[in-house]
Amino acid sequence: MWGGLVAVAITVLILTPDDVFAQGCPGSGQQSNGPDVIVGTLGQIQSGQEITNYTADGTYDALSVGTTSCNLGNAQLRWDASPALTHPVIGQNLFRLKAFNGAYRFEQIGQSWLKHGFAALQQTACCSNCQPSGTSSRLGIGCSDPYTASRNGGQSSAGPKWAVNATTGAHTHPSNAPGFSGNVARRLRVRLSDLEVATDQLGPVRFYVEGQYVSPDDAEAGNKNNNASYRQVSYNGSTFGYFGSNPNTETQRQQPAIMAWKAFDPTVTITNVTTPEDANADPDLTVARVIIGAQATDLGGGIWHYEYAVHNLNSDRSVYSFSIPVDPGTTVTNIGFHDVEYNDGDGESWVNRDGTDWTGVFSGGSVTWACAHTYAQNPNANALRWGTLYNFRFDANVAPTSGNATLVQFKPGAQTLQASTVVPSVPSCACPGDVNGDSKVDGGDIADFTQMYIGAMGVGSCAQTAPPISGALNSDDVDEFVNLLLAGNGC
Repeated sequence: MWGGLVAVAITVLILTPDDVFAQGCPGSGQQSNGPDVIVGTLGQIQSGQEITNYTADGTYDALSVGTTSCNLGNAQLRWDASPALTHPVIGQNLFRLKAFNGAYRFEQIGQSWLKHGFAALQQTACCSNCQPSGTSSRLGIGCSDPYTASRNGGQSSAGPKWAVNATTGAHTHPSNAPGFSGNVARRLRVRLSDLEVATDQLGPVRFYVEGQYVSPDDAEAGNKNNNASYRQVSYNGSTFGYFGSNPNTETQRQQPAIMAWKAFDPTVTITNVTTPEDANADPDLTVARVIIGAQATDLGGGIWHYEYAVHNLNSDRSVYSFSIPVDPGTTVTNIGFHDVEYNDGDGESWVNRDGTDWTGVFSGGSVTWACAHTYAQNPNANALRWGTLYNFRFDANVAPTSGNATLVQFKPGAQTLQASTVVPSVPSCACPGDVNGDSKVDGGDIADFTQMYIGAMGVGSCAQTAPPISGALNSDDVDEFVNLLLAGNGC
């Protein structure tokens, strides 16, 4: 079943010399070392195959998108057909940007199975000075290869995401895939309820498609972090299409879809997180990338909405939990979560990844969301895996500042990581020593103060009883807290 795997659509652009050099083409002096596959274009203008829209099936619709790959490295990219494992796989994703209660949400609402590349043409979508390889089993330096939307939407030759390690590019060809039926199976599937054309005071709903290539020799060369590109698409209530010529709606090369959120609103904060992977691997294969997008929106009345999108670009270890530090004295409401569905048995043993939502809890000085199961409990648990984006959100009665988010990895070898992002600030304390917020300093504050002192809880502002009024508690804070207890201060 894997012998005819491919994917992709065409859009051949002949660029000026300035454009060629800007894209890292031969002679530009800006080529990557080794093979470097990117998505040069999403969509094909020929034959009306820019996007293929399929007939809805039950509560789901589906589409497929053409992709054209380009090799911007200084070495040829291997493109050996199955059963060889040295070829790219191609994924497609769908995202939605919408307003909700005065703030924006950027969410992933669909994903596909993977197209497996089987032959490479030698075209000029990215570089007019392509150096052809002379064989379909290699993509030449500066050359491009188109896969139409209909090819990318092929069902019988599609492979599951679970069989791919996006950190190393390695994959397998499991031969016992279950059968499929219907128009939406294995394709870029989306719930009909997630498709809308509404407009509110903040503007219309926007949709974006993303293509991503994963290839072993690209990863080995250390070039896997630029393999995704996105493009805005139109939706008229029944079909998807592309906008006319507009720089803002053309393919945004080498940018994963989460960057569309920041392109729409520059106040969004983007943080690239380098994740440790297999410590025994080649140096270029020991790390991967997870991206955090964050925005705080003033809702008025002293309330702020905190919105986070975490995009696992290519981390095989995946993400088990996500935490944002929040002072214990803060009022937190409307904790929420959003993920994207897997489909048609895309999981170990051909069972879909578990779709259980992560539960968000405000406790111990942070809001923390965690997967329902550890890897040991269920390898198919709903971890944040490669090529997916999950959302985390809440409202708080304090303005934003900068701080560290915490991510815990999912698979064996998991580590705890921190990354700078937007977080709620620490509210000022009107009653030093009133750690539990009951408007008095008494024995009821001792337990929480002790937990904060030993680092078992986040330090609240009212526990900072002595200068400096920040950081970990020290003996000066303890002495002053005892004095406040003995004084029996009310607030």
